[in-house]
Amino acid sequence: MKTGRTHLLGIRHHGPGSAASAVAALDKINPQIVLIEGPADANHVLEYAFREGMRPPVAILVHEAEDAAKATFIPFAEYSPEWQALQWALIRKRPVRFIDLPAGQRFAATEGAENEGDDEASSLQGDPLSALAEAAGESDGESWWNGLVEQSFGGTHIFAAIAEAMTALRAEAEKHSTIRPREALREAHMRLEIAKALSETEGDVAVICGAWHVPALAQPVPAKQDRDLLKGLDAAKTQATWVPWTDSRLAAASGYGAGVISPGWYRHLWQEFHVKGHARQAVDVAARWQSSVAQLLRSEGQVTSSAAVIEAARLSLSLAALREYPLPGLAEMQDASLSVMCHGDPILLKLIADRLVIGNEIGEIAADIPQMPLAEDLQRWQKKLRMKPSASEEELSVDLRTDTGLMKSELLHRLLLIHVPWGRLLDAQAGRGTFRENWIVVWQPELSVKLAEAMRYGATIEQAAGTAALEGAEQEASLARCAELISLCLNANLPEAAEKLTRKLQALSVNSSDIEQLLRAAPPLINILRYGTARKLPREALAELVSGMCVEISAGLGTASRGLSEDASATLLEAMRNFDAALPLLEDGHLLESWRAALAGLEADDGAAPLLRGFALRRLYDVQKRTESEAAARLSRALSPAVPALAAGQWLEGFLNRSAQLLIHDGKLFTLIDDWLLNVPEEAFIELLPVMRRAVGAFDAMERRRLLEKVKSGVRHDVAEHVVVVAPEVRPAFAKALPLLKLILGIEP
Repeated sequence: MKTGRTHLLGIRHHGPGSAASAVAALDKINPQIVLIEGPADANHVLEYAFREGMRPPVAILVHEAEDAAKATFIPFAEYSPEWQALQWALIRKRPVRFIDLPAGQRFAATEGAENEGDDEASSLQGDPLSALAEAAGESDGESWWNGLVEQSFGGTHIFAAIAEAMTALRAEAEKHSTIRPREALREAHMRLEIAKALSETEGDVAVICGAWHVPALAQPVPAKQDRDLLKGLDAAKTQATWVPWTDSRLAAASGYGAGVISPGWYRHLWQEFHVKGHARQAVDVAARWQSSVAQLLRSEGQVTSSAAVIEAARLSLSLAALREYPLPGLAEMQDASLSVMCHGDPILLKLIADRLVIGNEIGEIAADIPQMPLAEDLQRWQKKLRMKPSASEEELSVDLRTDTGLMKSELLHRLLLIHVPWGRLLDAQAGRGTFRENWIVVWQPELSVKLAEAMRYGATIEQAAGTAALEGAEQEASLARCAELISLCLNANLPEAAEKLTRKLQALSVNSSDIEQLLRAAPPLINILRYGTARKLPREALAELVSGMCVEISAGLGTASRGLSEDASATLLEAMRNFDAALPLLEDGHLLESWRAALAGLEADDGAAPLLRGFALRRLYDVQKRTESEAAARLSRALSPAVPALAAGQWLEGFLNRSAQLLIHDGKLFTLIDDWLLNVPEEAFIELLPVMRRAVGAFDAMERRRLLEKVKSGVRHDVAEHVVVVAPEVRPAFAKALPLLKLILGIEP
């Protein structure tokens, strides 16, 4: 739309057809100034968009100087109209700037972070593409828009049609008063910036903005009215820089308001129609896309022939013709891939959607672009250790016996301390004593904000991690979290912070009456003492601390086990189970005997939670502190008719302790439990079902089947006579109850 010397090019953010049409329009108009929708306080970083080494997807990060958590991103793909307009202007050395409301004014008026484009998406009050498609007699707004704009590259005339359609939509929205107040502020600011640009040149001015804004920017609103509307707005001080972005964060599914459904597909269209010389042969577009699908499937071990690629391309072209589209769209491509190369398997189609339709590209930033000190330090470490960030999850195995492996581990652990989780440690205990760590690493753009937030701790990763750990040592009141931080500090090679946290944990444990916290805090420290680390270890202080904690646990276990709710009992049981598994690693007989004495006292305490009493007996039985006869007698008492069914079921859940081996191999205990279940009243049995389902839920599939076979066999142990009795046939009652039993055991009928 043209108004005087102003050319309003209404685009869809991140649309390849919009980008190509915008470039064609700029070539035709040859404007002296290019204005782009974007926060005006990021203008000082626009010049870096043309630097060597910049590879989209990238984004401008603008954050509040005093609170980096208040931040906004302005993302660009190579097919974003705004990015192409930037390139057009910078190549020709034409003035180019953002004209939207400064981010600092948004931060001053709102709480928390936001993404550029959210306002526009929400102001539409529904899906405008669907509304336009419905008016055109189509049902799918996305496919309709792609066919009309993003896949047709209709040239400069498309902007007039878009402006006319948006004018009608805006008129309807204004009639129903659905334009948001902040929308008016943004558009007032853009009108003033357009007027300023017109006063600076006698030539034409091009404005690249979301199509929704075109009618408002074309209105002849007096400048004084716009200035009065903006008068008095507070503005926070901001900082801006460039950061890498990812395909997944360009996608609408990520929650990005101006996102698109298929970033990878749009990149394919841009490459086919613009980078490769505006080739318009539908057969080429279809063939190259289906070839990419075949290549992906082959990399995953799927057999995909060249004939299948040809057939899929032909099918997509036929589907497009049937649906009266000039080119196969994504829907046609997906239908053809699913039918021919995926053999109707939706799992393979999802793989295509994740890898190709969405994409897994991560952009790169030019080396000479000023970054936050922490970001610069991280880039230095990434380059030194050859740890290139990736937008998709990757496995990383590091050998702590090598200097490089040790430094990689230290870097990832230090980042965890400053809340930048680039890596997630897998099976941390599985690698004990092997000097190997296994990580999953994936870079998300939001981690750039986390780096900005961590600037308050220091200018380097090592300095920031140490300061964050020491601050945590001062403020932390949780025993379990303190123990976790000690482990992190040792693995991050921060001995000063580890020693300070050890002293903090000593003070907390002496004054703590929270046995559950002590139970949770002890296992990671025990593992460190048993297996050590590849770093310096304050062994004496840790050993003294752990010993004291174990004494406190054994002394306070009985009291901590009384008067608990069902949920509290389950939480305490999990902590007890982990501690019980870790304690033998210390190889301290005195501490081990004290713990088992505590379990014996708990098992005999009728006031303790039934779940914990059952677990205590099971552990004593496992380590031969209770004989088979003693265990059977206590089980018989716990499951006697005098005990409420729910309490008995909880006791049994603790006793089974996630393993069916005892029931499979111990006929006496099996018979006692079988008799108890047979005699539970119907109403009580219904109440008991969730407990029983939970009790057997941790059994593996083989254990469940063997247990079912044992029940079906009819073999029972006569507890009084100590003989085995084989039932002559399966009882009718059992046959009737078999489907329910299979449901409880989680076995398919």
